[in-house]
Amino acid sequence: MEAIFILIDIILFLICTVWVVYFLMFSIASRIKRNKIYPMTDLRNRFLVIFPAYREDAVIIQSIKQFFQQTYPPAAFKIVVVADSMSEATNKELHELGADVLIPSYLNRSKAAALKLALKNYSGDGFDAVVILDADNIVDPDFLERVNEALANGAMAIQTHRVAKNYNTDLAYLDGIGEEINNAIFRQGHVNLGLPSALIGSGMVFNMEWFTQAMPKVHSMGEDKELEFLLLQDRIFIEYLPHVLVKDEKVHNRKDFSNQRKRWIASQWETFLFTLNRLGPILRQGNLPLLDKFLQWSLPPRVILLGLLILWILLLQPIAPLRDTKWFFILIAYVFALFLAVPKKYYTTRTLRSVANLPFIFMAILRSFSSVNNANKTFIHTPHGIPDEDNRNRSAENIQE
Repeated sequence: MEAIFILIDIILFLICTVWVVYFLMFSIASRIKRNKIYPMTDLRNRFLVIFPAYREDAVIIQSIKQFFQQTYPPAAFKIVVVADSMSEATNKELHELGADVLIPSYLNRSKAAALKLALKNYSGDGFDAVVILDADNIVDPDFLERVNEALANGAMAIQTHRVAKNYNTDLAYLDGIGEEINNAIFRQGHVNLGLPSALIGSGMVFNMEWFTQAMPKVHSMGEDKELEFLLLQDRIFIEYLPHVLVKDEKVHNRKDFSNQRKRWIASQWETFLFTLNRLGPILRQGNLPLLDKFLQWSLPPRVILLGLLILWILLLQPIAPLRDTKWFFILIAYVFALFLAVPKKYYTTRTLRSVANLPFIFMAILRSFSSVNNANKTFIHTPHGIPDEDNRNRSAENIQE
């Protein structure tokens, strides 16, 4: 029994070491000063801007109003809302604002289905690029100007910088920090080392010709990860634009948080297995970005890894205290990696107070694993719209103590 325990300890330590080194390497890389500025251009790409929206009456009007404030020529972009299960009044107002509204009739709803419907109606209309945003997303007036500069200079796929729109609860606040950690490690850190950025589901921009060919191959609820695989398979670099912001609403309560993570975990796990089955050809082709992505998709949720490291150390303490030392080093390295990836604006007392919620988040994500098997086959909606009683709390634009 002792030999088996030692073997388990060694195997777990090796796996966790690989994961922690991965986090640490890209967290450090994210701190490299890299200001890639695309030159201004007279070229005006035509954009198809798609907002998939399911029961998003509470937020979609504001998002569309904000997007129509673009400094980009109005004739060079079209906004399309795929309005699933929204009221006639909302759809009428969207029409009056100038957006095209598509009413879907599909039974198996998903973001992929919504995007395919938009493509079916507009792919032959001479657009150069497609922009994908969530119904709650708010962008700056120069959003299209900035992504157009990147496209004009050769970019085929772009992930913009998604940030929190609201900090009305401690959970939303921590979710915003988590978003920025992901931005640092999986986006900024990667492009700083010459690897493609990760996609995130919204704030994405693609070359229209490529997207039209790729989208019919996407079938799961994790359309962003499938698109990542197809992009990297085609050796297309995914650019990251840290200066182009997309404000995204964060979840307010643990139930929505758990459902959201359930969908994300299921999507990541399915894509990991999909890539694992193709690992042989990927190795033979020497596709380093896809190999990196394979390792990235093997990573557990950050809070789960943190909790497991702490629990394993506590388990070892009374049983085999001499085996604890190496785990302490790994835990310290992991906490340092996360700390390094957090933007300085979050070095506040509120962050310290919010950390007290991590055990509850750990349990919420654990609950997500219990029903993750069917999550990637079932549409899971995350409600948007900040409750009125929460409006008095701090906003994403003004963090104060």
